[in-house]
Amino acid sequence: MNLSESIERDKDTNINVDHERGMMRFRWWFVISLSLLLMTPTAFAHDDDDDDDEQKILGIEGEDLGDIALYLMVATLLIVVWKPTFMWLRKHGPDRFQQEPREFKRKLGVFNRKFMKVHTWVGFAAAIIGTVHGIVLEWHWTLWVGMLSVWILVFSGSMMQWRWPPKEVRKGARLLHMQRTLSIIAIVLLIIGHGIVD
Repeated sequence: MNLSESIERDKDTNINVDHERGMMRFRWWFVISLSLLLMTPTAFAHDDDDDDDEQKILGIEGEDLGDIALYLMVATLLIVVWKPTFMWLRKHGPDRFQQEPREFKRKLGVFNRKFMKVHTWVGFAAAIIGTVHGIVLEWHWTLWVGMLSVWILVFSGSMMQWRWPPKEVRKGARLLHMQRTLSIIAIVLLIIGHGIVD
C-alpha cells in the first residue's frame, strides 16, 4: 500500500468516526428533547375540580393511567439511546474494557436480547394502558390516530421479536418499525391531542 492510499483510508475512517459521533449526538439530543417535551405541563395537566366523578379502572383514575402510559412510553423510547450504544460497544467495547472480544460480545448479545424483550413488553403495556386511558376519558380523534400509530409500532416490533410471521412479512415489519416517522407522528399527535382536550 502506498502513502496516498494510506492517507485516503485514514480520511475515510475519520469521516466514518465523525459521522458516528454526529449521529450519537443527534440521538442523545432527540431523546432528551423528546423526554422534556413529554414531561411538559400539558402532558400532566389535570382538571382537579371534578375528580370525584372521574371513572376509575381497577381503582386507578383515568388521568393517572395516562401518567403511567407516558412513563412507559418514555421507557420504550430508550431504544433510541440503547441501539447506537450497543453498536458502539460491539465495535469498541472489548478494547475499551480490556476484555476478550468473543466473551464480551456474547455477554453483550445476551443483555441486548433481554433488553429487547423488555422493550417489547413495556411497549405493549404502554399501548394497553394508553388505550384504556383514552376509553375512560373519551379522547379527541387526534389522540386515537396517535394511539393507532403506537399500536402499529408495537405489533411490528413484536413481529421482529417473536419471529412468528413469514420472513417477507417480518422484513416489512422491520422497515415499518425501524423508521422514525411513525414514532414522531404518534408523539406529536398525542401531545397535540392532549393540548386540545386539556
